[in-house]
Amino acid sequence: MDGNEARWLAEIERRAAIYDAEGDTREGRLVAADYLGMAALMLALTVGFWMWAV
Repeated sequence: MDGNEARWLAEIERRAAIYDAEGDTREGRLVAADYLGMAALMLALTVGFWMWAV
């Protein structure tokens, strides 16, 4: 194993430890920004397809 592989493996382990420490408290939760983004996307697609069809 060369030095680059060892560094990548250490970085992956570091990131995995961060995710483990955070826990599952925020997993699957939608916040207001998520809902606003979905509404904006829905509006943009609806208007875009309507303009394309007409």
